[in-house]
Amino acid sequence: MEIELITIGDEILTGSVINSNVAFISRELIKLGYKIGRHTTLSDDIKIIKEGLQTALARSTLVITTGGLGPTIDDLTRGAAAQLFDSPFHLDLSIVKDLKERFGELPISLEDQATVPSKALVLPNKVGTAPALIFDKRLILLPGVPNEMRTFLTNDILPYLQKHYPVVQSQVQEELYFCQLSESLIDNQLRLLQQKYPQVNIGIYPDLGTVMVQLKSVDSNSLYTFIEELQKEWKSYLLPCSKIETALMNICIQSIQKLIFAESCTGGMMAAKITSQAGASQYFLGSLVVYSNELKQKYLGVSDRTLREKGAVSKEVVSEMLEGLFIHTEADYGIAVSGIAGPDGGSPSKPVGTIWAAMGKKGEIPDLWTFHTQLNREGIILLTTYRLLGALYRKIVFGIAGGE
Repeated sequence: MEIELITIGDEILTGSVINSNVAFISRELIKLGYKIGRHTTLSDDIKIIKEGLQTALARSTLVITTGGLGPTIDDLTRGAAAQLFDSPFHLDLSIVKDLKERFGELPISLEDQATVPSKALVLPNKVGTAPALIFDKRLILLPGVPNEMRTFLTNDILPYLQKHYPVVQSQVQEELYFCQLSESLIDNQLRLLQQKYPQVNIGIYPDLGTVMVQLKSVDSNSLYTFIEELQKEWKSYLLPCSKIETALMNICIQSIQKLIFAESCTGGMMAAKITSQAGASQYFLGSLVVYSNELKQKYLGVSDRTLREKGAVSKEVVSEMLEGLFIHTEADYGIAVSGIAGPDGGSPSKPVGTIWAAMGKKGEIPDLWTFHTQLNREGIILLTTYRLLGALYRKIVFGIAGGE
């Protein structure tokens, strides 16, 4: 069977609201072995909704919608579905009783929520006001409010699907996350492995700093053999979880290592990523955002001569920045970074996107390396942040030098 998910709402189409509902529904359904064929978004227009539902039902086994069930003027999904199934409405007294108990005497809008299509299976809403509706076992309408939708899905819809649409052949799915690895490099290996294991379906999803590989198969033996071979090839790049900062936190706490940063071009972004997680205080001492040359000199001891002769974006400056960190703190590992995030400030010898980094363990010779990226300012800052955090993780776990 193939399932189509439909989100209804102008706020999704305009980008005012991020569509988190379909992501949650997809993840939960895939866990149970169901296949998602399409994600569709429709405007708050009853004609468009009706046509969209009709088209979806003609091509998909099951259609699940979110949005447009509330009490406001732009909530039109229920009416469109009722027209499609030629269903009259009636006032459901059990819903009236429940809403009165929770919200007091019913204003017109809440009474409207208790007026439901007679041809639909009605599922009471225990969190909000709008009930979920099921037409002909093939069309499921859920509220768009995320916590209401999630409650319905977990408590009512998933059990309903397992009863009426049991999965005949369960599919196993695994996700692997890699840092400091380009999509093209890992794609070559994936193509070779797919020739050996054609039963495994592959998805590759690059992001700033990570590449996620999603593997699915009804043949679990082939799937896990595939994973073993992929892990052997890229062992030092493989993260134990989806986020670099989480992997770094776990290894630092486990090995009792303290971190310190000196940030220029990243402007504190590395520290922000680290401290976004509970528990950061157990291993992270802090970061000095030394954006100006004056602060590099005053707080990290970078020499005026080095800055004049080599420039702030140089291996010599980041080396002195890192040395200054270790002189003044008890950190075990540190990173110092300086670069040109743009859009101005570049030169022929050091164009925008040029980054120099120093990383190392206290008492040891630091790793010094440079790289260049052609992104906008925000992209340069984020990519630099994730590259350096990934490099530090590989340094601590595998002893691999930064830049390798």
